[in-house]
Amino acid sequence: MFQDYFNLFFYIGLWLFSTFLISRYCERFSTSWIIVVVYTAFSFITLSLYSNPYFQDSYTGLSFFPFVYLFLFVIVACSPIFRYDMRSPGTIVAPSPKILKLFVIFYFVVCAVVLPNDFTNVQEGIVRLMSDSTAGAELYAEAHNAEKKSYSAIYSIMAAFHNCFFEPFIFIAFLMLCNEEVSKKYLRMVFLIVIFEMLSPLAAGLRTITIMKSFTMVAATSFFFPFWTKEVQNTFRRCAIIGSIIIMLPFLAVSISRFGERQMGASGGMVCYAGQAPLNFNLYCLDTEQTREGDRTLNIFKKWVGGDVPEQIMETRSKYSAMKIGDEVFSTWVGDFVLDFGPVVPVIALLIFVMFITVQTRVYNDTFYSYQLLLLYFISNVVLHGAMYLFYYSFNGNYTIVSFMLSYFFLMFCHRKLETVEITR
Repeated sequence: MFQDYFNLFFYIGLWLFSTFLISRYCERFSTSWIIVVVYTAFSFITLSLYSNPYFQDSYTGLSFFPFVYLFLFVIVACSPIFRYDMRSPGTIVAPSPKILKLFVIFYFVVCAVVLPNDFTNVQEGIVRLMSDSTAGAELYAEAHNAEKKSYSAIYSIMAAFHNCFFEPFIFIAFLMLCNEEVSKKYLRMVFLIVIFEMLSPLAAGLRTITIMKSFTMVAATSFFFPFWTKEVQNTFRRCAIIGSIIIMLPFLAVSISRFGERQMGASGGMVCYAGQAPLNFNLYCLDTEQTREGDRTLNIFKKWVGGDVPEQIMETRSKYSAMKIGDEVFSTWVGDFVLDFGPVVPVIALLIFVMFITVQTRVYNDTFYSYQLLLLYFISNVVLHGAMYLFYYSFNGNYTIVSFMLSYFFLMFCHRKLETVEITR
């Protein structure tokens, strides 16, 4: 017991020390600051979970090294972001607003085609959550047992684009807000789309997707907020406050409905939900005799090269049911890769990836390019999503990685062949 607490407090101490260092060398509310504060907050929730008598017997036998491995892995992955925030470039070179506007308008059109199909379900789901204390659990069960619907080819393509390009859309939409001539009507449109996107999972009794999209919003805001005009900043603050209230009410309703009647209670369920990942990583991820060989984190990519991979999440769980831990519980994004490839391969891959990103995101003459910033935005999404969850871009999420690649090449092409503008803090 004493050794477990020592290891946990050491892990918390690592994040507290990191927060102290980042606060000295980076601005408050910079992406770097937000990442270390989020991980520090989750480490305290992990301590609360371990100290809860209801869960304490589930997480005994914590080791020292897994916490060090997890901490160092996250820090190395974030090093290009730390470097960017310490340099704090004063200028971003972006494609002309006219070019970015085409992408944003197209996404608006896609949303106009896709979202109305879900509007009735969202409306009914939210009403049920607000009026029935058991609705959250019922909606969750319905969502998992629902049969797949068939749609037209055009609608399916639109829906796939809508699902895969949400994160790049937020990046480009927020980049557009750096334009001094942007209208309030445009900001309201973005606000309405984001609110609907975050309410939609809650209306089905699901919380994780809403939390992940919240982290996406936080990451994008941290990068672009310093480059917005005071008017846009003030309008965004008001929208963020209103949006948070709108989202929080059904979120709490889902949590209370799904966990309120259990012995641990709704608060215990939320602590378990947010704090289990580092504990599961410590106990299981570095001590496994079998790996999933990329069947989860690189599922679609393996399929493209002819690999024999399970089609769905449940098939993957069945195939690797003999492993000590599966993806039905959380183990951080680092744990997902370690369970797929073992403890050594992810470290080698991370070092190669970070060296590549570091070369690609050098700051020249206090100037940064939007396609460089997209790379850092992608890292921040992976790291924030996986702080208390898993690798969010697994399975069909691999298509979102492709959307990031396409967006990167699109922005690079715009910089090299088309008109650009400079945006200053």
